[in-house]
Amino acid sequence: MLEKLAIFQILNENDIKTLEKNLKVYKFKKRETIFNEGDIPQWFHVLIKGKIKISKFSNNGKEIILELLDAPDFFGTLALLKNIPYPASAIAIDDCDIGNIPSKTFLQIVNKYPELQSEILHHVTMRLKSGIESLKNIALVDVLSRIVYQILKLANKYGKKVSEGILIDLKLTKQEIAEMSGTTTETAIRIMSKLKKEGYITEQNRKIIIKDIEMLLNLLKD
Repeated sequence: MLEKLAIFQILNENDIKTLEKNLKVYKFKKRETIFNEGDIPQWFHVLIKGKIKISKFSNNGKEIILELLDAPDFFGTLALLKNIPYPASAIAIDDCDIGNIPSKTFLQIVNKYPELQSEILHHVTMRLKSGIESLKNIALVDVLSRIVYQILKLANKYGKKVSEGILIDLKLTKQEIAEMSGTTTETAIRIMSKLKKEGYITEQNRKIIIKDIEMLLNLLKD
């Protein structure tokens, strides 16, 4: 199971077995919280099945999605490594299987592999940078540009070439697009309809297809 994660491919067989022996799988229902911002990390979390979102909430309860993660992946690791409270919340978008490894076991293994430490830190740093860019983007630009930015960001991570263009291989609701872009669901629906009507994108089974990525990029330049 764990060998599917690229970061663990450098581990020897015994260490993989140690981690898997200590891994406990928990099932989370759609919209169920896995951990809250401010909680103290006790586990290394592995997303085995499903999709989650990493979110922050404003003082008035408005949700901003910093990152969408699809299995297989890991999350919540920066707080664990730094021994600090979680800086954001993790919430199941659909029914998920989450594997938890006790922090003590995980850190004992990680500390044996300096290259693994470097790889994990690089991974979480890039994810943190992406989250910060999302927050800056929400604060600085108009709603159309924010939604286009999020579509391009998702295409970079989940994009696959298809005959119609670039398929973002991830099912998304308009509410999720809105929460990623710091706007209302109604506004997200209106702007997505505009992008479809003007030929920038199309949708199939809740998945976005970018028909011409250069045209979409030009919207940001404008």
